[in-house]
Amino acid sequence: MSNLTRRAFLKYGAAGGAALFLPWTFKMPVANAASGERLAKFVQPLPLPGSGIVVATPKNVVAGLTNYTFTQRQISRQLHPQLPPTPLWAYDDGSGLGGQAGSFGMALVAKTGAPVAVDFTNQLPQTYPAWIPVDTRLTPLGKQVRVMTHLHGGFVAADSDGNPAITPNGFGLGETQSVYYPNQGPQNRATLLWFHDHGLGATRLNVFAGLAAAYLIRDQYDTGAPDNANGLPSGPFEIPLVIQDRQFSPDGTFLYPTSDIPGVTWIGEYFGDVMLVNGKVWPSLNVEPQLYRLRILNGCNARIMNLHFGGARMWQIGSEGGMWDIPVPVWRLVLAPAERADVLVDFSQLAGQTTQLKNTNPLPPVSTPAPSLTQVMEIRVADTTPLPPTIPTTLVGGAKANLPAPSPSKRRFITLNEVAAETSNWVLTLNAARFMDGSPTEAPSVGTIEDWYYINLTPDTHPMHTHLVTFQVVGRVPLDVDAYAAAAGSGELGVPGGTDPTPFAMGPMVPPDPSERGFKDTVKANPGYFTIIRAKFELPAGVGVPQRYVHHCHIVEHEDNDMMRPYDVVNTS
Repeated sequence: MSNLTRRAFLKYGAAGGAALFLPWTFKMPVANAASGERLAKFVQPLPLPGSGIVVATPKNVVAGLTNYTFTQRQISRQLHPQLPPTPLWAYDDGSGLGGQAGSFGMALVAKTGAPVAVDFTNQLPQTYPAWIPVDTRLTPLGKQVRVMTHLHGGFVAADSDGNPAITPNGFGLGETQSVYYPNQGPQNRATLLWFHDHGLGATRLNVFAGLAAAYLIRDQYDTGAPDNANGLPSGPFEIPLVIQDRQFSPDGTFLYPTSDIPGVTWIGEYFGDVMLVNGKVWPSLNVEPQLYRLRILNGCNARIMNLHFGGARMWQIGSEGGMWDIPVPVWRLVLAPAERADVLVDFSQLAGQTTQLKNTNPLPPVSTPAPSLTQVMEIRVADTTPLPPTIPTTLVGGAKANLPAPSPSKRRFITLNEVAAETSNWVLTLNAARFMDGSPTEAPSVGTIEDWYYINLTPDTHPMHTHLVTFQVVGRVPLDVDAYAAAAGSGELGVPGGTDPTPFAMGPMVPPDPSERGFKDTVKANPGYFTIIRAKFELPAGVGVPQRYVHHCHIVEHEDNDMMRPYDVVNTS
C-alpha cells in the first residue's frame, strides 16, 4: 500500500484511504468522502493565534533588533479525536509549545522597518524516523536530518535566505542557523509570509513533517488594530487559514507513500486524503454574521486548490506581495502551493446557517493530477443580528503591480521539463539542467527590471517561486510546444532554455487573472503556455553584490528532484 507509482498513487488517492483506519475509527459518526476516508468531520475547533497557534515570544530586544530563538524539535499532538497522537516536527520559540494544538502551530508577528534576528537550532533526530521515507539519491548526507529555514517571500541577503545554493548541506543535529530579516524595502510590505524548511532534497519531507510557520508583517496602514487606515476587520475577525492535505497511518503517524520503481523512494507528487486547517483535521469555525478578513495560505506539498465559501460574498484585497490598491470581487480562489490570498468574506447574509469552505478541481488551463478532496472546513454563523459590511473603495497603503517594461535584452527564456517519468531516471528540470549543474544561467544586474518567460513543456501546472523578489504577472501566451521543442533542441535532461518562444505563439496573450493584480512571489505556469513575470532585482540596504538565490517549482516533490536552479544578482552592466 505504501509502494506506489505515480499513476497507482492517484488511483489510491481516489479509493484507498479507508484501508488505513482501524476499528477505533467507527466510535464516532462516519463521514463519507470521495477519498473513502473514515474520519468524522467538523468535530473540533479551528486553532487560532493565542488559542492553538503560538504567537512567538522574542528572546529580547536590543538596540532596536528583535531577537528570536527557535528550536526545531519533535512533538506529539492529537490532530483528530479518532486518531492516536501524531509525532510531528515543530518550531519551538522556547515556550515548550504547550499552546500548539495541531501540526501547524507557530506565528511570528513583525513590523516593517523593525529588523528581526533569528537563531534556528536543530534538535531533531539525527537520522530520519521510519515514518519519513528518504530517497538518499537526493539528499547530501544520506539519511541524516539536515534542515534549513527559508523565509518565503523575505527580502533578505543571500546568507539569510535559507537556500541550498548557499548552504547545500543544511544544518545537522545541534547546529544553529542564524539569520537577519530587515523587514524593510520595496519587497517587504505588510503581508503574510511564511517560514518553512528548505533542506536540499528533503524539503518535501521536512515540510510534510511539520516544519512550517506563519510570518505576519504589519505596517502603519495595516496595523491589525480596529482603527487601521482601511477599516479592515481586526482582532477576532482577522483569521489565518493554513490549508494542508495529509494521509495518516493507523498509529497516528503521517503517511508518505513511496515508489515501487526499483531503487527509487521519491514520488512525483504527494496528495493527502484528509484536509488539515491550521494543523487540525477538518475543523469548524464559529463566526458572527458580519465581515471577516481571512489570510489564506496553500501549505500543501502539491495540491492546487479551487476554494469557495458557499453563499458568502468575497473580495480579494491582497496576495503574496501585500495589499492591493482596491478590493476585487471574487467567487473562487485558485491557489497553488505557497500562494496566499488576503480576502474579505461577508457572512452577514448567512445568520443562523452553516456553510463550508470547499475545494474543487481547478478548471483548465490549470492542470493537476490531484485526486478530488472536496471538503475543507465548516463555518457556523451565529443567529444574531447581522452587521452589513462596509467595503472600502480604495486601500490606503496598497499597490497594484505595474512595473515598466524592460528592453528586449532583459528577457530570460526558462524551460520547464519533465524527463523519463515513472522510471528510475525520472527528473524535472529548469533549462535542462540539474540544480547544481554549472553556473547559473540567470544573472540579473542589481537595480534592473527583467521579464522572465517560464516555458512549460510538461503536462502539469507548476507554481514557480522566486526567492528575494516579488513580481508582476504580465500574462500567459499559448504555445506550440512541439514546434518550440523541435526548434530549441532536446537533450538528456529536456529542452534547454534560451530560445525565444514568441515565434511559436498560438494566440494572443491572456492577461493576468484578477487574483494576480498585485505583486506575487509564486505564479502558476500552466502547460502549453509561456508565463511572463516582471521583477525589479533590488537588494536590501547595505547588501553588496554578488548575491546568490534560487528559483524553483513549489510543488516540493518537483523542487527536490531537480526543478530548482540558482541565480545571481550581480553588478549593474
